Amino acid sequence: MTTRKAVKKAASFATIPTGTAVTWHYRSAIGHGTVAGVHKHGTSADNTMYSIKQHDHHPGEPAVVHHSGKALTRA
Repeated sequence: MTTRKAVKKAASFATIPTGTAVTWHYRSAIGHGTVAGVHKHGTSADNTMYSIKQHDHHPGEPAVVHHSGKALTRA
């Protein structure tokens, strides 16, 4: 009997690099920020969740938000 070992594959796609300036639509406005890193890996760059440092957050809003790659546009 042979046993199978779980092999973790390296991501076959490039994520948005840390430090990349991005924008995203939020309600009727556009948010601006910089990619701080990957929050949660997905199966593609579009469904990977990124941590974004907001440049223009308002009081009561978090300084770091999480968005999928699909929601982000490189600025």
